[in-house]
Amino acid sequence: MATKKNITILTRHYPPNKNINGILACEMAHYLETEHNSTVTILCMDTTASGNKKSVEPAGNVIQLKSYFKKENKFSKLFAIINEGYRLVKKAKEIQSDLIICSTSPPLLPFWASVLFKKKNNWALWSLDLFPEMFLANNQLKENSFIYKYLFKKTYRNAPNYLIALGEKQAKNIILKYNKQITTIILPAGVVLDSLTTSEENSPTWHNPDTITLGYFGNIGIAHNPSFIEKCIEQAQAKNYKFILAAYGVHSERVKNYSKQFSCVEIITNGLPQEHLKYIDIHLVSLMSNFTHIAVPSKAVTAISCGRPILFCGDEDSDNWQMFKKAGWLINEDSSIEMQLKSFFKEISKELIQKKSDLTANIYSGLQAQIKDTYSKIPSLV
Repeated sequence: MATKKNITILTRHYPPNKNINGILACEMAHYLETEHNSTVTILCMDTTASGNKKSVEPAGNVIQLKSYFKKENKFSKLFAIINEGYRLVKKAKEIQSDLIICSTSPPLLPFWASVLFKKKNNWALWSLDLFPEMFLANNQLKENSFIYKYLFKKTYRNAPNYLIALGEKQAKNIILKYNKQITTIILPAGVVLDSLTTSEENSPTWHNPDTITLGYFGNIGIAHNPSFIEKCIEQAQAKNYKFILAAYGVHSERVKNYSKQFSCVEIITNGLPQEHLKYIDIHLVSLMSNFTHIAVPSKAVTAISCGRPILFCGDEDSDNWQMFKKAGWLINEDSSIEMQLKSFFKEISKELIQKKSDLTANIYSGLQAQIKDTYSKIPSLV
């Protein structure tokens, strides 16, 4: 049997916290321990966060650091952004690890990893979101500001030993910034590893097999386009289709309030059970163009895993579109979204949706194999 490897994962969030990044870290820890003879330590903050996922049982040896973040205090938020990444990296240096996997949450975690990890620290960057680029996309910093230039320069000065990226396009984008070849493995976020074989008897109350159902589940954050979702709801109403909305995030209340005037919308308030995702015929996915490669929404991967096609609004260079273009439709953000949606709603039918759905099976099998292959490669990075 291969020598047991000690792997440390750094992440702000971790179960029972429902944040998707923490749940992904937990899934990784579980597979590394149960399938790949690894001892996994998770360094995280004792924070709470909302999410659209069920809480899962924490895997690995979890070490929580005290968070001083208070939502109502903007200075507390700034302090947490600066302080939490520093403390996680500092703590990681005290632990005997064969490999440290550094996620990108809290926001300055990659910055502190570049600054504090030395050649003796074998570490991988897991690029769930990219910082400081996210500050720029969120209009929190200006590209020509001293702070942004400093953070960018320091973050990309010292490259990690390895890169775990969400897609090929994102990986190429990151490697260009480091200006150095980095051993890279691809780990798409949101793959359902266990088949969902829910019977018709357990179908949700809102399911109607005689009509087309569209839906949006998950975060409607700054990186997503609420106008796209609202315009889809308008078109669904006009065609007497069903629309399922199970959302959280900064734009979620706006979309929920807007949708209340439409009878076609069913608002799910306590999260959408994963086994119900396959009853949505078409899943909406949105990524604002200025967030391309900075984020890669996991909801697209989850939809494909459940055998359903996506309607993607964003840049065609995004990994979401490049990976799933055969099983989806593109709404280009640079053209009139309303006109494109009108054409789309004229085109779709149960038969066309089924053709797209049939194409997801091979994609899903490939994703499952890719995820398991990636997990098997991680212990060999030491």
